[in-house]
Amino acid sequence: MTTASDRSEKPLPQLILLVTGRAPRSQRARSNLAEALSTMGLERLQPMEIDLLEKPSETIIYSVFATPALLRTDEDGDVSVIYGDLSEPEVLRGFLADLS
Repeated sequence: MTTASDRSEKPLPQLILLVTGRAPRSQRARSNLAEALSTMGLERLQPMEIDLLEKPSETIIYSVFATPALLRTDEDGDVSVIYGDLSEPEVLRGFLADLS
């Protein structure tokens, strides 16, 4: 019999949404990401949101050159990024596909 202590839980990759305040593209990115996560059954993923108007130094830390940007960090520390308001469902689903 396997107990909880015998299993090792695989950590979830981290999603980071970088936005610029309440700009229209940032608001669309928030909405499109929330809808995609819900549609794909990934509600358990809670993206960390960073507003670059409040924390401009994060631009350097995450090497982001435009917003909105969605970063995905996997358990190996590899980072993938897509830019824009996440309005292309096929592209966004492909980016999130291996998280399910």
